[in-house]
Amino acid sequence: MRISTNLFHMQSFASIEKHQNSVLAIQEKLTTGQRVNRPSDDPIATSQINALNTTMNTLDQFAKNGDYAKSMLSYEETQMDSAVEATQRVRELTIQMMNETYTPEQRQAAGAEIGELIDHVTSLMNSTNSEGELLFAGSNVSADAAFVEDTVNPTTATGLSFYAYIGSANAGAEYDERANFGARFVQIGFDSDDKLNPDDNGDPSRVRVTDQGGKVFNVPGATSLPAGVDTSLVNVMVQLKDYLDQGLQPPAEIGDDLQTGIKEMSKVLAEVGSRQNRIENQYDAGQEFRIALNERRSKIQDQDAVEGISEFTMKQNALQMAQQVFSRVQGMSLFDYLG
Repeated sequence: MRISTNLFHMQSFASIEKHQNSVLAIQEKLTTGQRVNRPSDDPIATSQINALNTTMNTLDQFAKNGDYAKSMLSYEETQMDSAVEATQRVRELTIQMMNETYTPEQRQAAGAEIGELIDHVTSLMNSTNSEGELLFAGSNVSADAAFVEDTVNPTTATGLSFYAYIGSANAGAEYDERANFGARFVQIGFDSDDKLNPDDNGDPSRVRVTDQGGKVFNVPGATSLPAGVDTSLVNVMVQLKDYLDQGLQPPAEIGDDLQTGIKEMSKVLAEVGSRQNRIENQYDAGQEFRIALNERRSKIQDQDAVEGISEFTMKQNALQMAQQVFSRVQGMSLFDYLG
C-alpha cells in the first residue's frame, strides 16, 4: 500500500469531522433535553412517540368533550330545577283551591297566577343553549320548539289549547330509561367495542347531552287529562287553569298528577347528576392514563442529563485528541525521512 501526505491529511480531516458531528449531536440533545429530535435519530422511537402523542391528543379532545357535556347538563339541570320549583308552586295553589272556603273570585285570581306559571314552564320546556339548540327535543335540536300549543285539538270538546311534544321520540311506546335513541351523545372516553351505540347504557365512553321532553315532563298514568291529550306536565296545568278560570274547585286528581310530574322530573335530575359524575370519573381516568403515557414518552424521548454530559465530555476529548494528532501529522512529510 502506498502512503502519501494527502492520505495523512484526508484521514485526519475525516476523523475530526466525525468527532465534530458527534459533539454537535450530543450538544443538541443536551440543549433540547430530548434524545430524539428527528426521525433519523431513532426511527423506532419516533414511531412510538408519534403514537403516544396521538393518544394524548385524543385524551385532550375527550376532556374538551367532557367540558362541553358538563356545561350542557349543568344548564339542563338549572332549567329543570326551575321547572320543579314552578310545579311545586302550582301544586301548592291546587291544594289551597281545593279548600271549599275559597270563593270563585279567589280561584280565578289563582288561575291568573297559574297562567303565568304555565308560560314560565313552557319556556323552560323549550329551553335552548347558547347555540340555539333545544335542550328537551332529543336529537331534533334545530326544531322551532320541543312543545307546541295545539289551538285546535280535535280530541277534546273543551276548546282548551293543550301542548304536544314534537321532538324526537323514544324507541318504544313507553318512555324507558334504556330507550334514548332519539338523543345526542358526545364521546368522553375510549370506546371498549369501537361501536357507536344508540344509547349510553353500560357504555361509559359516551354521555347523553340532550333529553326528550316527552320523557322529562311526562306524567305517567295521568288521570286528570282528557283522552288523546299528551300526558305532559304543562297540560295538567292547563286543565287546572280551566277549572280555576271557571271558579270551580279543582279535583284531587290534578294534585296527584302534579306530584307525579315532580317525581318524574326528580328522577331525570338524578339521572343528569349521574351523567355529570360519569364525566368526572372519565376525566380522572383520562388524566391518570395521560400521566402514564407522558412518563412512557419521557423515557423514550428525553435525554438523561448525567449520561449526556458524560457522553459529551468523552466525545469532546476524542475531538481534541483528533485535532492534536492532526497538528502533529500536518507538519510531517515523507521527504523528511529520505536522505
